[in-house]
Amino acid sequence: MQLLWDDGRALAAPREITEDAAGARALAEVYAYSADRTWVRAMMNTTIDGAITGADGTSGPLRNPTDSFAFGVLRALADVVLVGAETVRVEDYRRPQGRSDLLAPSLRPAGGERPALAIMSQSGRLPASIDPAWPTYLVTDAAHGERALAASGLPESSLILAEDPEGIRRALAGLGHRGIQLEGGPSALARFAGAGELDELCFSVTHRTVGGDASRVMRGVDAEGVWELGSLTVGAHATLSRYVRDRTVRDRA
Repeated sequence: MQLLWDDGRALAAPREITEDAAGARALAEVYAYSADRTWVRAMMNTTIDGAITGADGTSGPLRNPTDSFAFGVLRALADVVLVGAETVRVEDYRRPQGRSDLLAPSLRPAGGERPALAIMSQSGRLPASIDPAWPTYLVTDAAHGERALAASGLPESSLILAEDPEGIRRALAGLGHRGIQLEGGPSALARFAGAGELDELCFSVTHRTVGGDASRVMRGVDAEGVWELGSLTVGAHATLSRYVRDRTVRDRA
């Protein structure tokens, strides 16, 4: 892979990032979380025509070596993976650990060995594939809390009550999670972006098209915003782009 743009500016010469342990460390430096605040990052895989799923309705057909490499690095940096229940039911969220060779020393802001999994759901209907030994939260609002918790089968200590994206971020930060990776679905991303609670958008754009009526990255809520290109890395199978909220917008937030 070639890193062409970093820290908001073009590099004088491309920087090679090999898809091995050394390259994983180098990519981790590019995507390192902000050290001075809680940071909400969205990570999504898309095609060059904007689809986020293949013909089977999952992101599986979009995966490739470049995407898998980047995804493993980013998950190794997160304190918590935040995701909607529908995405958890469709995709595999058994153990969202990230690359094993980035576990020690920990690169996560909170220093943990693995990320917690926070699932947003009003129904509490979770798939049986969820690993009971994995640190898992159920995130819902007060009106659905008791019923959702009972349906989830999770212990009461796992329940997070929050009414909106700001409340979710504050609750996770209160539990020590400063590096928050939001992985969907599209309505969740739109809600966070629309509320001004999404700091960074990261894409792995697979070099293929899908067509049809596949969903886009955000939907359901107006999420107009201005973003700046933070980094750009081109691989053989995918292009990795990272966008941060416009600095003037962040300064007013």
